[in-house]
Amino acid sequence: MRPEDNGEPGADIQIRRSHPPAFNVPGIILVLIATFALVHGVRVYLLGPVATAQALLDLAFIPGCYGDLDPVCGFRTPGADLWSPLSYAFLHGDWTHFGANAVWLLAFGTPVARRVGVTWFLAFCTCGAIAGAAAFYLLNPTLIVPVIGASGIVSALIGGACRFAFGGRVSLAPGRSNGPLVSIGESLRNRTVLIFIAVFFGTNLLIGSGVGGEMGGGAVAWEAHLGGFAFGFLLFRLFDPLSRPLRR
Repeated sequence: MRPEDNGEPGADIQIRRSHPPAFNVPGIILVLIATFALVHGVRVYLLGPVATAQALLDLAFIPGCYGDLDPVCGFRTPGADLWSPLSYAFLHGDWTHFGANAVWLLAFGTPVARRVGVTWFLAFCTCGAIAGAAAFYLLNPTLIVPVIGASGIVSALIGGACRFAFGGRVSLAPGRSNGPLVSIGESLRNRTVLIFIAVFFGTNLLIGSGVGGEMGGGAVAWEAHLGGFAFGFLLFRLFDPLSRPLRR
């Protein structure tokens, strides 16, 4: 069938083709990254030494303070034990620490956010941060050291993405956001997922043994990484609308 012209002989018909935007990141990812950057910038450039120390004391996750094992815990604002298992994720040691988490958040947060939507994404990230803090506490219940960084969230996103976003080829970044959610057993039989999990756990074991060095001016909290990943990998189905049966 020949398309109708616009009334002019020999008029050219222009066919429009849609091209995906070169920079297509969910807004919630950009908001999170901007929030992390804003919090770090305020803490580094605007707060004085005393206010900076107090912010770290109140917002960082400190396992030993849940048993009041050190006098320094008495200087925390009342209620810090309640919000610090989440607020610690908004603090970073330096811009390198922030940048590393921002890159991983872009890579793995993007497919998860596209798949589950803003509300479930925020709920998933919140639980991922708490899971990372819980794992760190279980392995270091008496440690009086501030734990900071969004690595628990990032690790949860990596674990969740392993359940749906990897194809048959080995890749460091997931490529799909609407792939079928596979079972835990099927994921562990996928060679791509197995290689990625082996690299992830192997890297964190090296860090835990002291080979991996430091990040952000302090030792890497690899326990929080593993806790966040385990949560995301094992419980992602609870946050995934696409895995639930449709209601009539």
